[in-house]
Amino acid sequence: MFEIIGHEKTKKQLEKTIQSGSIGHAYLFVGKSGIGKNLLAKEFAKSIMCEDSKSLNYCDNCDACFTFESGSDFKVICPTKNVIKVDEIREFCSELFLLPTKSKRKVFIIDDAECMNEQAQNALLKVLEEPPLYATIILVTSNKEKLLNTIKSRVIEIQFDFLSDEEIRKILNMQGIECSEDAIKYANGSAKKAIDFVNDDVFDISKDLAELLIRRDFLAVNRKCEEIKADKKLKTNISAILEKVMQIFFINLKNDISFDYKLIEKTEETIQKIKRNANVDLALDSLMVEVCKI
Repeated sequence: MFEIIGHEKTKKQLEKTIQSGSIGHAYLFVGKSGIGKNLLAKEFAKSIMCEDSKSLNYCDNCDACFTFESGSDFKVICPTKNVIKVDEIREFCSELFLLPTKSKRKVFIIDDAECMNEQAQNALLKVLEEPPLYATIILVTSNKEKLLNTIKSRVIEIQFDFLSDEEIRKILNMQGIECSEDAIKYANGSAKKAIDFVNDDVFDISKDLAELLIRRDFLAVNRKCEEIKADKKLKTNISAILEKVMQIFFINLKNDISFDYKLIEKTEETIQKIKRNANVDLALDSLMVEVCKI
């Protein structure tokens, strides 16, 4: 099996399921985005499809393993433009009812399952009520609240915890990615977010602005805002900068109960103003004034 960093408790739970031979017809993998849910879903799928597997592992020699990615017994559905439509789920269900060809079972994954619209969820519900005996469906989500209660009541929920800073560091090292300690800290348990920060041109300025606002260093905040206003690229990306400022605020809120939530509220108000095409210069000036009042 490919080495998956972290989630030891979850991996043991899945191994016990395989060893018992009592594979469920539907699972819901729940946890923060970018922590490895989809990767472990695929490893679980390959293990329960393998002819010789008796744990969270697979032989890589049987027909099921050879055809895992290319055959018809395994499929992954992902959203297009942040939505999974009913026609995609209907096609998904039709394929699910075809008998497996190379494996003892079929395993279909719906990634970002919260992106299914209501019609799509209702179409899936019909299958969850009477699934084929050989089928396993794995829903992967970072926001289970968007799923219908009737769907959640028909699946086995598998909870994924945040990754530790050390686990994120190990994942990045395995991929040969250099990442600052700040990026790991602000990734808040998500390896994907840490990598996004590495590749993000606005991360450093977002971090600086957030720290200055937290310290209420208004002269420095003013200089930083003037720097943003004067730089065409930064000004164009002001919403992304403020979104990351918000992320940093939320991490501070989580770690310090005395953190003033009004900082988050005022930053969110500024983001919404800019999204409604407010003047960026005036929006930033207004943010500074509002923060001064806190």
